[in-house]
Amino acid sequence: MLRGFYTAASGIVSQEKRLNSIANNISNATKAGYKKDDLVFSTFGEHIAVRMNTYNQSELHPIGNGVWMQTVDETYTNYQQGAFETTGRPMDMAIQGEGFFVVARADGELRLTRDGQFALDEEGYLVLPGFGRVQGQDGDLQIGVSNFTVSQNGTITIPGEDDEDEPQVIGRLAVAIPDDYAALEKDELGLFIPQEYALLAEEGDKRGVVLQNMVERSNVNMSEEMTRMIAAQRSLQSASQLVRMYDQMSEEANSKLSHVK
Repeated sequence: MLRGFYTAASGIVSQEKRLNSIANNISNATKAGYKKDDLVFSTFGEHIAVRMNTYNQSELHPIGNGVWMQTVDETYTNYQQGAFETTGRPMDMAIQGEGFFVVARADGELRLTRDGQFALDEEGYLVLPGFGRVQGQDGDLQIGVSNFTVSQNGTITIPGEDDEDEPQVIGRLAVAIPDDYAALEKDELGLFIPQEYALLAEEGDKRGVVLQNMVERSNVNMSEEMTRMIAAQRSLQSASQLVRMYDQMSEEANSKLSHVK
C-alpha cells in the first residue's frame, strides 16, 4: 500500500510543478522575446514486485513490475522563434534566426535577451527599460537621437548634421550566438545568464539578422498552454483522490487490526 502513497504523492508534486511552469508561461505570453519553459520528468527506475513463499522464505515469486515515483528531472527552454510584429518604432528591434541582444546591468553584469523593445535614457544611451544598457561591439551604445537606422548586421547610423553630410556610424549591436543553448540559465526576469558565446560576424554571417521597427513576440501558444493546464489539473485531482483513498484504506486497516486478539 505504501507504494501507492509514493506514486500518488509524487504525482501531486510533479503536476504542481508543471502547473507553476505553465502559469509562468501564460503570465509572460505578452512579453516580447520571451521563450517558454517546460519540464522533463523521470522516474526512480522500474522495480519488480515479488511475493515470498509462505513456507519457503528463500523462494521469490514475481507478481508484476512498475515505477514507484516520478520526479522533475530538469526544466528546459524552448528557443523556437516567435512571430514578428511591425511597430514602426525605430527603437524596436528583433533578431531573425539565431542570437541574442546583449544588455548590461549597472554593476556590469551581462544578460542575453530576445526582447528588443529598447528606449533611450536621459544620456542618450540605448537601454532595455528596467534592466540596463544595450551593448555594442565596443560597449554601451550612446546614440543620442531617435531617428537612427539599424542595418541587418546591426550597424547603427544617424543622419549627418546637414542634408549634404554623410550618415555617421555610431557603432554595431553585439549579437551573441551561444556555444550551447542548453547551458543558458534563465533569471527571474526571463533574461539569460550568458555562458560561452561568440559575437555575430560583421559580414556574411547570416545566422542572425537584425530587423528594425519590429519586435519578436513570445513563443507561448495560449491555446496549447491552456490545454496543458487542464490536463495537469486533472492529473493533480486524480492523484489527490488516490491519496485520500489510500488514507481511508489505511485507517480502516488500522481500525480492524486494533480489534484483532
